[in-house]
Amino acid sequence: MIRLLLKCSLEEDKSTLFWSAASQTITSLVALSIEACKEHTLISTVVVPVLHTMALFLRQGEQFLINPHHVTLSLSTLLTVPLENVKTEDFYTVFLAIHEVLFSVLQCHPKVMLKSVPTFLSCFHRLVASVLHEGQQKGDKGIINIQKCAKLVERKYTFIAAKTEEFTVFSTFIISQYIHELQKVTLQPVVKKYLTEGIFHILDICIDRDIKFLNTSLQIGAREMFKEIYCEYSSHYRTRNQKEEKYTV
Repeated sequence: MIRLLLKCSLEEDKSTLFWSAASQTITSLVALSIEACKEHTLISTVVVPVLHTMALFLRQGEQFLINPHHVTLSLSTLLTVPLENVKTEDFYTVFLAIHEVLFSVLQCHPKVMLKSVPTFLSCFHRLVASVLHEGQQKGDKGIINIQKCAKLVERKYTFIAAKTEEFTVFSTFIISQYIHELQKVTLQPVVKKYLTEGIFHILDICIDRDIKFLNTSLQIGAREMFKEIYCEYSSHYRTRNQKEEKYTV
């Protein structure tokens, strides 16, 4: 019903009435999601629709959701949604619902985003870690959906890299988290392709000092893996981009 009202063109008095109750509505949705997350059987039937409703609320923008607390509250709720031990057939729907909320905050609430970058990155890292876990070379079951998730992660990395003002200072943190998770798994090639392209976009916003920091601060195994990724980035991705830029000029 809430989603239907959000999609309708309401008359001014009805719209005012609806939005005057928006804060209580979001608070109720958050409470419902947190409670439903305690029971795995309710994830797909209750939590997923609640998250899609939150995302639709957030897409209305700052002119409607005036209180930034409710945006932050929606973001924090994502940390309670389980991504582990979710059935393969349900994983994509849960992943997509979380992704929609994150993207809505990133795109429609830049002021709140600026103050909530650590929380946002924690939520996003959970998505990345879940794709790395689900995308291991353990058969083809559900690989199409995992591939879709990996593609969404790659797009999110691209979007984050475009928001250089907010995220440049966190670039080494994003890369080190990815490296540590990548060490634990052997990925399906098609999944690895999208994730690697995504992390290349984050490397684009790194400066020399960041690369030196990663080379010295990462543990030995992680450091070797980073060197491999950075070598591939330097020899193929960055070279390709430079050629494309030269051609454009």
